[in-house]
Amino acid sequence: MPTERFYRLPEGKRQAIREAALKEFARVPFEKASINQIIRNADISRGSFYTYFVDKQDVVEFLLKDTFEQMQEISKKELDRNGGDYFALVEIMFEYFVGELHSNPDMVMVARNIFCKKENNELVGIERWPSPDCAAMPGSPARWMYENLDRSRFRFETAEEFLPLAILAMSSLAVSLKQYYEEPEQLEKIRVIFKKSLDILKWGSYKAGYEEKD
Repeated sequence: MPTERFYRLPEGKRQAIREAALKEFARVPFEKASINQIIRNADISRGSFYTYFVDKQDVVEFLLKDTFEQMQEISKKELDRNGGDYFALVEIMFEYFVGELHSNPDMVMVARNIFCKKENNELVGIERWPSPDCAAMPGSPARWMYENLDRSRFRFETAEEFLPLAILAMSSLAVSLKQYYEEPEQLEKIRVIFKKSLDILKWGSYKAGYEEKD
């Protein structure tokens, strides 16, 4: 992880380094990313870089930690605002990421280039997802979400029971964002279908009173 000296930098300088790293990871896959290029993009010396980070893997860990903390903050604010409504939060996440992709379409390439390295998948639990064990892991996204939403709205009583819903909701979000990235002009249709998918998860797909026949 980045050193304490890095975190003592002014916010503007940390942001400049973040943007420089994102620019480089959007340009090439992780293995080909150049520390020299990050240094030039950030306008810092090589010596300064190595007082902040051990290597470019350290830079990735900073980017992932920073992104996760931003998403946690957005999620917490939205859950506080909407009274713990999980589905309202997922809708907000869709709009947030659409906005991010609109303003910076290179973010898709950043994700592809960072996660082409197995170790980076392991950092955020992608290698384990959707393992049933990930719901029990302290600090995991599924666990954090379970602990912060209004659970009185649901039938489940444990994080493990919440996990299938989280998998389905996040899968629908990922598919919708992929569609938007590929066909941004279809945003309104994509938004409608995405919201319908959440409605199905929220209310079910069978008619009220329907009983299966033997």
